[in-house]
Amino acid sequence: MYRSYPILARSPPERFDSFRGLVDDLFCPMEVDSTRMERERFAARIDAANLSSVKLVRVASSPVAVRRRQQDIAHISDPPYLVKFQLKGESVWSQRGREVHARPGDFVICSTAEPYSLVFRGEYEMPVLVVPESTMHRLTPDPEQFLGRRMSGEDADCGLLSSFVAQVVARMHKLPEPMVHRVEANVLDLLGAVLAARARPGTVSREQLLSQVKTYIEDHLHDRHLGPATLAQVFSVSTRLIHTLFEDEPLTVGKYIRNQRLKACRRALENSDAALLSLTDLALQWGFYDLSHMSRNFREVYGEPPSSFLVNKRKL
Repeated sequence: MYRSYPILARSPPERFDSFRGLVDDLFCPMEVDSTRMERERFAARIDAANLSSVKLVRVASSPVAVRRRQQDIAHISDPPYLVKFQLKGESVWSQRGREVHARPGDFVICSTAEPYSLVFRGEYEMPVLVVPESTMHRLTPDPEQFLGRRMSGEDADCGLLSSFVAQVVARMHKLPEPMVHRVEANVLDLLGAVLAARARPGTVSREQLLSQVKTYIEDHLHDRHLGPATLAQVFSVSTRLIHTLFEDEPLTVGKYIRNQRLKACRRALENSDAALLSLTDLALQWGFYDLSHMSRNFREVYGEPPSSFLVNKRKL
Protein backbone atom coordinates (compact mmCIF):
# COMPACT_ATOMS: atom_id res chain seq x y z
CA MET A 1 0.00 0.00 0.00
CA TYR A 2 1.38 3.40 -1.06
CA ARG A 3 0.70 6.71 0.66
CA SER A 4 1.95 10.24 0.09
CA TYR A 5 1.82 12.66 3.03
CA PRO A 6 0.83 16.24 2.03
CA ILE A 7 3.14 18.13 4.37
CA LEU A 8 3.40 21.13 2.04
CA ALA A 9 -0.38 21.54 2.15
CA ARG A 10 -0.03 22.67 5.77
CA SER A 11 0.84 26.19 6.86
CA PRO A 12 4.60 26.86 7.31
CA PRO A 13 4.43 26.83 11.15
CA GLU A 14 2.75 23.38 11.09
CA ARG A 15 5.04 21.68 8.59
CA PHE A 16 7.94 20.91 10.90
CA ASP A 17 5.71 19.45 13.62
CA SER A 18 3.90 17.34 11.03
CA PHE A 19 7.22 16.09 9.67
CA ARG A 20 8.51 15.24 13.14
CA GLY A 21 5.36 13.27 13.97
CA LEU A 22 5.56 11.29 10.73
CA VAL A 23 9.19 10.37 11.37
CA ASP A 24 8.16 8.90 14.74
CA ASP A 25 5.23 7.00 13.21
CA LEU A 26 6.99 5.62 10.13
CA PHE A 27 10.34 4.73 11.69
CA CYS A 28 10.56 4.91 15.48
CA PRO A 29 10.60 7.60 18.19
CA MET A 30 13.52 10.00 17.79
CA GLU A 31 14.42 13.65 18.22
CA VAL A 32 14.22 15.82 15.12
CA ASP A 33 15.65 19.33 15.28
CA SER A 34 16.12 22.29 12.97
CA THR A 35 17.13 25.92 13.30
CA ARG A 36 14.46 28.50 13.96
CA MET A 37 15.03 30.06 10.54
CA GLU A 38 14.65 26.70 8.79
CA ARG A 39 11.47 25.93 10.71
CA GLU A 40 9.87 29.16 9.51
CA ARG A 41 10.37 28.15 5.88
CA PHE A 42 10.42 24.39 6.38
CA ALA A 43 9.55 22.17 3.41
CA ALA A 44 9.36 18.37 3.29
CA ARG A 45 7.99 15.43 1.38
CA ILE A 46 7.36 11.90 2.63
CA ASP A 47 6.07 8.95 0.61
CA ALA A 48 5.78 5.43 1.97
CA ALA A 49 4.96 1.98 0.60
CA ASN A 50 4.45 -1.24 2.53
CA LEU A 51 6.03 -3.80 0.23
CA SER A 52 5.46 -6.99 2.20
CA SER A 53 7.62 -7.64 5.23
CA VAL A 54 9.56 -4.41 4.75
CA LYS A 55 8.58 -0.77 4.32
CA LEU A 56 10.13 1.72 1.89
CA VAL A 57 9.92 5.40 2.84
CA ARG A 58 11.22 8.31 0.78
CA VAL A 59 12.11 11.36 2.90
CA ALA A 60 13.12 14.79 1.59
CA SER A 61 13.25 18.00 3.60
CA SER A 62 15.01 21.19 4.54
CA PRO A 63 18.15 20.75 6.69
CA VAL A 64 17.50 18.79 9.90
CA ALA A 65 19.37 16.88 12.59
CA VAL A 66 18.02 13.56 13.86
CA ARG A 67 19.00 11.75 17.04
CA ARG A 68 17.86 8.37 18.28
CA ARG A 69 18.36 8.80 22.03
CA GLN A 70 18.58 6.25 24.83
CA GLN A 71 15.21 7.39 26.22
CA ASP A 72 13.60 6.83 22.79
CA ILE A 73 14.66 3.19 22.61
CA ALA A 74 12.39 2.00 25.42
CA HIS A 75 9.31 3.13 23.45
CA ILE A 76 9.50 0.36 20.83
CA SER A 77 9.52 -3.39 21.48
CA ASP A 78 10.78 -4.64 18.10
CA PRO A 79 13.32 -2.08 16.82
CA PRO A 80 13.97 -2.47 13.07
CA TYR A 81 17.11 -1.86 11.07
CA LEU A 82 17.07 1.16 8.77
CA VAL A 83 18.92 1.03 5.45
CA LYS A 84 19.37 4.67 4.43
CA PHE A 85 20.14 5.44 0.78
CA GLN A 86 21.58 8.87 0.02
CA LEU A 87 19.81 9.84 -3.20
CA LYS A 88 20.40 13.60 -3.18
CA GLY A 89 22.40 15.89 -0.91
CA GLU A 90 24.81 14.68 1.77
CA SER A 91 24.57 13.52 5.37
CA VAL A 92 26.76 12.73 8.35
CA TRP A 93 25.70 9.64 10.27
CA SER A 94 27.24 8.21 13.40
CA GLN A 95 26.67 5.14 15.56
CA ARG A 96 28.93 3.27 18.00
CA GLY A 97 31.43 6.09 17.81
CA ARG A 98 31.91 5.69 14.06
CA GLU A 99 31.10 8.54 11.68
CA VAL A 100 30.14 8.20 8.03
CA HIS A 101 29.90 11.00 5.47
CA ALA A 102 27.34 9.74 2.92
CA ARG A 103 27.14 11.13 -0.61
CA PRO A 104 24.66 10.38 -3.43
CA GLY A 105 24.78 6.67 -4.26
CA ASP A 106 26.04 5.62 -0.82
CA PHE A 107 24.00 3.87 1.83
CA VAL A 108 24.36 3.01 5.51
CA ILE A 109 22.73 0.54 7.85
CA CYS A 110 21.72 1.61 11.33
CA SER A 111 20.17 -0.19 14.27
CA THR A 112 17.27 1.54 15.99
CA ALA A 113 18.03 -0.56 19.08
CA GLU A 114 20.98 1.75 19.79
CA PRO A 115 21.51 5.52 19.84
CA TYR A 116 22.61 7.19 16.61
CA SER A 117 22.63 10.61 14.98
CA LEU A 118 22.05 11.82 11.44
CA VAL A 119 22.69 15.37 10.25
CA PHE A 120 21.62 16.95 6.96
CA ARG A 121 23.23 20.37 6.47
CA GLY A 122 21.40 21.03 3.21
CA GLU A 123 18.35 19.81 1.33
CA TYR A 124 18.39 16.10 0.65
CA GLU A 125 16.40 13.09 -0.54
CA MET A 126 16.79 9.74 1.21
CA PRO A 127 14.87 6.51 0.58
CA VAL A 128 14.87 4.41 3.75
CA LEU A 129 14.24 0.68 3.87
CA VAL A 130 12.67 -0.34 7.20
CA VAL A 131 13.74 -3.95 7.77
CA PRO A 132 12.44 -6.02 10.71
CA GLU A 133 15.16 -7.56 12.85
CA SER A 134 14.16 -11.11 11.90
CA THR A 135 14.37 -10.28 8.19
CA MET A 136 17.77 -8.64 8.54
CA HIS A 137 19.12 -11.65 10.40
CA ARG A 138 17.97 -13.88 7.54
CA LEU A 139 20.02 -11.73 5.17
CA THR A 140 23.14 -11.73 7.33
CA PRO A 141 23.81 -13.46 10.67
CA ASP A 142 25.73 -10.50 12.10
CA PRO A 143 24.18 -7.17 11.00
CA GLU A 144 26.09 -5.29 13.72
CA GLN A 145 29.35 -5.68 11.81
CA PHE A 146 27.97 -3.25 9.22
CA LEU A 147 27.00 -0.46 11.61
CA GLY A 148 29.12 2.63 11.11
CA ARG A 149 30.27 1.51 7.66
CA ARG A 150 29.82 3.47 4.44
CA MET A 151 28.52 1.34 1.60
CA SER A 152 29.98 3.24 -1.31
CA GLY A 153 27.94 3.88 -4.42
CA GLU A 154 31.24 3.74 -6.31
CA ASP A 155 31.35 -0.02 -5.72
CA ALA A 156 29.51 -1.88 -8.46
CA ASP A 157 27.23 -3.93 -6.20
CA CYS A 158 26.37 -1.10 -3.81
CA GLY A 159 25.78 1.26 -6.72
CA LEU A 160 23.49 -1.29 -8.37
CA LEU A 161 21.42 -1.66 -5.20
CA SER A 162 21.20 2.12 -4.69
CA SER A 163 20.16 2.64 -8.33
CA PHE A 164 17.49 -0.06 -8.11
CA VAL A 165 16.04 1.42 -4.91
CA ALA A 166 15.98 4.85 -6.58
CA GLN A 167 14.03 3.38 -9.50
CA VAL A 168 11.60 1.69 -7.12
CA VAL A 169 10.84 4.84 -5.11
CA ALA A 170 10.32 6.80 -8.33
CA ARG A 171 7.66 4.31 -9.40
CA MET A 172 6.25 2.94 -6.14
CA HIS A 173 3.05 4.96 -6.49
CA LYS A 174 2.36 3.10 -9.77
CA LEU A 175 3.38 -0.44 -8.78
CA PRO A 176 0.54 -2.96 -9.27
CA GLU A 177 -0.12 -5.15 -6.24
CA PRO A 178 1.16 -8.40 -7.86
CA MET A 179 4.54 -6.74 -8.45
CA VAL A 180 5.07 -5.58 -4.88
CA HIS A 181 6.23 -8.92 -3.45
CA ARG A 182 8.69 -9.49 -6.30
CA VAL A 183 10.10 -5.98 -5.93
CA GLU A 184 10.74 -6.61 -2.26
CA ALA A 185 12.38 -9.97 -3.05
CA ASN A 186 14.70 -8.29 -5.56
CA VAL A 187 15.67 -5.51 -3.16
CA LEU A 188 16.38 -7.96 -0.34
CA ASP A 189 18.30 -10.26 -2.69
CA LEU A 190 20.59 -7.43 -3.73
CA LEU A 191 21.02 -6.25 -0.14
CA GLY A 192 21.77 -9.78 1.03
CA ALA A 193 24.35 -10.23 -1.75
CA VAL A 194 26.08 -6.95 -0.85
CA LEU A 195 26.28 -7.93 2.82
CA ALA A 196 27.44 -11.47 2.04
CA ALA A 197 30.28 -10.10 -0.07
CA ARG A 198 31.45 -7.91 2.85
CA ALA A 199 30.77 -10.26 5.78
CA ARG A 200 33.61 -11.35 8.02
CA PRO A 201 34.88 -14.82 7.10
CA GLY A 202 33.35 -17.70 9.02
CA THR A 203 30.28 -15.81 10.23
CA VAL A 204 27.65 -18.06 8.61
CA SER A 205 26.83 -21.31 10.40
CA ARG A 206 25.18 -24.33 8.77
CA GLU A 207 21.86 -23.45 10.43
CA GLN A 208 22.08 -19.84 9.27
CA LEU A 209 22.90 -20.90 5.70
CA LEU A 210 19.94 -23.29 5.69
CA SER A 211 17.68 -20.48 6.90
CA GLN A 212 18.99 -18.16 4.17
CA VAL A 213 18.47 -20.86 1.52
CA LYS A 214 14.89 -21.46 2.66
CA THR A 215 14.17 -17.73 2.61
CA TYR A 216 15.56 -17.47 -0.92
CA ILE A 217 13.40 -20.42 -2.01
CA GLU A 218 10.26 -18.87 -0.54
CA ASP A 219 10.99 -15.57 -2.29
CA HIS A 220 11.69 -17.19 -5.69
CA LEU A 221 8.99 -19.82 -6.09
CA HIS A 222 8.00 -18.12 -9.36
CA ASP A 223 11.38 -19.11 -10.88
CA ARG A 224 10.68 -22.29 -12.83
CA HIS A 225 14.37 -23.18 -12.85
CA LEU A 226 14.76 -22.94 -9.08
CA GLY A 227 16.65 -25.98 -7.81
CA PRO A 228 19.87 -27.16 -6.14
CA ALA A 229 22.11 -25.92 -8.96
CA THR A 230 20.54 -22.45 -8.93
CA LEU A 231 20.83 -22.24 -5.14
CA ALA A 232 24.47 -23.36 -5.24
CA GLN A 233 25.26 -20.59 -7.72
CA VAL A 234 23.42 -17.93 -5.70
CA PHE A 235 25.15 -18.83 -2.42
CA SER A 236 28.55 -19.61 -3.99
CA VAL A 237 28.64 -23.16 -2.60
CA SER A 238 28.60 -26.62 -4.15
CA THR A 239 25.42 -28.39 -5.20
CA ARG A 240 26.44 -31.18 -2.85
CA LEU A 241 26.42 -28.76 0.10
CA ILE A 242 22.88 -27.64 -0.79
CA HIS A 243 21.73 -31.26 -0.69
CA THR A 244 23.66 -31.82 2.56
CA LEU A 245 21.89 -28.90 4.25
CA PHE A 246 18.58 -30.76 3.87
CA GLU A 247 19.85 -34.18 5.00
CA ASP A 248 18.39 -33.78 8.50
CA GLU A 249 15.25 -32.02 7.27
CA PRO A 250 11.90 -33.83 6.72
CA LEU A 251 12.09 -33.10 2.98
CA THR A 252 14.81 -33.05 0.36
CA VAL A 253 15.55 -29.68 -1.23
CA GLY A 254 13.54 -30.60 -4.33
CA LYS A 255 10.49 -31.69 -2.33
CA TYR A 256 10.80 -28.62 -0.09
CA ILE A 257 10.59 -26.36 -3.17
CA ARG A 258 7.62 -28.35 -4.51
CA ASN A 259 5.74 -28.20 -1.21
CA GLN A 260 6.31 -24.47 -0.82
CA ARG A 261 4.89 -23.97 -4.32
CA LEU A 262 1.87 -26.11 -3.49
CA LYS A 263 1.28 -24.19 -0.26
CA ALA A 264 1.36 -20.92 -2.22
CA CYS A 265 -1.14 -22.31 -4.75
CA ARG A 266 -3.44 -23.53 -2.00
CA ARG A 267 -3.35 -20.15 -0.24
CA ALA A 268 -4.25 -18.49 -3.54
CA LEU A 269 -7.13 -20.93 -4.05
CA GLU A 270 -8.42 -20.27 -0.54
CA ASN A 271 -8.14 -16.48 -0.75
CA SER A 272 -9.02 -15.71 -4.38
CA ASP A 273 -12.35 -15.24 -6.10
CA ALA A 274 -12.80 -18.66 -7.68
CA ALA A 275 -14.82 -17.25 -10.56
CA LEU A 276 -11.94 -15.04 -11.65
CA LEU A 277 -9.15 -17.54 -11.06
CA SER A 278 -7.23 -19.14 -13.93
CA LEU A 279 -5.64 -22.37 -12.73
CA THR A 280 -3.14 -22.26 -15.58
CA ASP A 281 -2.04 -18.75 -14.62
CA LEU A 282 -1.79 -19.87 -11.00
CA ALA A 283 0.41 -22.81 -11.94
CA LEU A 284 2.77 -20.65 -14.01
CA GLN A 285 2.88 -17.92 -11.37
CA TRP A 286 4.24 -20.32 -8.76
CA GLY A 287 6.85 -22.03 -10.92
CA PHE A 288 5.08 -25.12 -12.25
CA TYR A 289 5.66 -25.99 -15.90
CA ASP A 290 1.94 -26.19 -16.70
CA LEU A 291 -1.45 -26.95 -15.17
CA SER A 292 -1.07 -30.74 -15.40
CA HIS A 293 2.26 -30.50 -13.53
CA MET A 294 0.62 -28.55 -10.71
CA SER A 295 -2.51 -30.76 -10.66
CA ARG A 296 -0.52 -33.97 -10.42
CA ASN A 297 1.54 -32.70 -7.48
CA PHE A 298 -1.47 -31.06 -5.81
CA ARG A 299 -3.39 -34.36 -5.88
CA GLU A 300 -0.39 -36.25 -4.50
CA VAL A 301 -0.07 -33.94 -1.48
CA TYR A 302 -3.68 -32.87 -0.80
CA GLY A 303 -5.59 -35.89 -2.13
CA GLU A 304 -7.53 -34.00 -4.82
CA PRO A 305 -6.73 -31.85 -7.85
CA PRO A 306 -7.01 -28.05 -7.59
CA SER A 307 -10.20 -28.07 -9.70
CA SER A 308 -11.94 -30.29 -7.13
CA PHE A 309 -10.58 -28.12 -4.33
CA LEU A 310 -12.29 -25.12 -5.96
CA VAL A 311 -15.58 -27.01 -6.35
CA ASN A 312 -15.53 -27.99 -2.68
CA LYS A 313 -14.72 -24.42 -1.74
CA ARG A 314 -17.82 -23.14 -3.59
CA LYS A 315 -19.99 -25.59 -1.65
CA LEU A 316 -18.86 -24.20 1.71
